[in-house]
Amino acid sequence: MGHFVLSKSAVSELTDSLAQEYDAFRSRDLSGYEVAYLFLDAVYEPLRRWDSKTGVVGVWAMCEDGRKVLLSLSTAKSESYESGLEVRRDRLQRGLQTPVTITTGGAPGLTKAIDGIWPKAWRIRGGLHTRQNLQQKVPPQAWPAFKAVGVDRRDAPSVAEAERRRQGIGMR
Repeated sequence: MGHFVLSKSAVSELTDSLAQEYDAFRSRDLSGYEVAYLFLDAVYEPLRRWDSKTGVVGVWAMCEDGRKVLLSLSTAKSESYESGLEVRRDRLQRGLQTPVTITTGGAPGLTKAIDGIWPKAWRIRGGLHTRQNLQQKVPPQAWPAFKAVGVDRRDAPSVAEAERRRQGIGMR
């Protein structure tokens, strides 16, 4: 296979074009989306070879009509309260309606920001990363029962009930 080589001016034009498309994506009106479920998560990746990891925050929506829409991608240094407020204020300014549910990880800052901006939305704590990590550690034959206990706690109607259920199975 041959190598594809771009001139400096072509790279500059491509970079400018991508930056303009991203700016349009980041500032588009979100009021036309009837969001039922909102999913928000951050992953930390090195954006440069020798750089420290940077948070990339993704916000996905599942609309009432079943469409799945990527609402935004942005960088954040942390999943802090201030960072969470900034992300949510941006979505509100762009017309995003209050979703029925908002699924996030357990970062306390994001949770507090969500509760402050969308108090009527039901916040659900996502556990995909935790489940994947646990599944690697639990023997395969024990995984179905272990997972069922976790789902039971996750689906408890309150934090107090989840804690009661945890104590009932002898977990620390």
